[in-house]
Amino acid sequence: MPFGPAKPPWTPSPLRPAKTQRCENRIFRAVSYQRVPTARGTLPFRHVAPMHTPLTEDDPHAVSEATQFLILLVDDPTDTALHARIQQWRKASPTHDAAWQSLVTIWHLAGDIGPVALPLPATPAPLPPQSLAGAWRPLWQAGAVAMVCMLGLGFVLGSDIRLALQADYQTGTAENRVVLLPDGSTATLGARSAIALDYTPRQRQVRILAGEVFFTIRHDTARPFVTRAGKMTARDIGTRFNVNKSDRQIEVAVSEGCVGLAYAALAEQRLNAGDAVSIDVRTGTLQTFHVDPTEVGSWRQDRLTVSDATVATVVETLRRYYPGFILTYGSRLEHAHIAGTYDLTDIPGALRAVAAPAHVAVRGLGAHVLLIGGRAP
Repeated sequence: MPFGPAKPPWTPSPLRPAKTQRCENRIFRAVSYQRVPTARGTLPFRHVAPMHTPLTEDDPHAVSEATQFLILLVDDPTDTALHARIQQWRKASPTHDAAWQSLVTIWHLAGDIGPVALPLPATPAPLPPQSLAGAWRPLWQAGAVAMVCMLGLGFVLGSDIRLALQADYQTGTAENRVVLLPDGSTATLGARSAIALDYTPRQRQVRILAGEVFFTIRHDTARPFVTRAGKMTARDIGTRFNVNKSDRQIEVAVSEGCVGLAYAALAEQRLNAGDAVSIDVRTGTLQTFHVDPTEVGSWRQDRLTVSDATVATVVETLRRYYPGFILTYGSRLEHAHIAGTYDLTDIPGALRAVAAPAHVAVRGLGAHVLLIGGRAP
């Protein structure tokens, strides 16, 4: 069942439900898709950097309680009674403390430098008027507008702007785009993808800077077509093929024809229709496997078909199609392998389907922030 207001993944604390809801909205505005005011109007931005941290496997109930405490703390960082309750709760069990540390780390990754970035004192005391928490309090009361602008500027000047400077073609969240290349070939870009062209009289080259691309190539022996993604080179021998580039791996799958694939200093190998290769970017190891040629590039029809991949890899792909924010934690995602077909028009539902066979928990923070990791209850 997809997430929705009718059935939230966890029940907010009954202490201050109105404040809790306001804080959820602030968190969502700070970490999800926003529009930043500029002199020429509004500028869209989104966070595209991987948000994964290898935290401990936390107890689902403890994570839920820690989430509620974190929301209350952000809403009122000077509440000394709340500080005392959090300290008492953390000391009650090692799992409580581990869950708290996980949530605070995730919060830091989301870009916040406000009150929760400060260590909680053993004996809570009122914060001085000129403290960092005090300085941030008016911003929260104003609706977190300044936070949104700063986060937006950082993101635009970060991953998105670097891609924009290098790319000839680029897509946004949940956006697919068919590009007609100068030679008559086509490149279909998946969500949050970017390519750069380098065409010369002797060679046609496309560099995949980010994301996933499905190529339909017009063969020309006089001008070979070469695709590069990091240290990977795919040479067309008259074909239709798909390349998926992430921080963890590069995957090439052939739908029709033949591709000559090489990685780093390794010798070139030929891939025919139905052949696929997964390259671990960290170790440089190659794994060859077989896929259904008709399912290669199925994401173009809003279906993600997975033959054998880790949960972490699939989540990284799903993140490109989600307009909110997906945070992951725990080592379980790196080791659990799954296979299946997932609906790219329902990312919360797809995440639950991905997580179920691996017994990984999926929780929601507010309306558009999803956390995946740890053991399912």
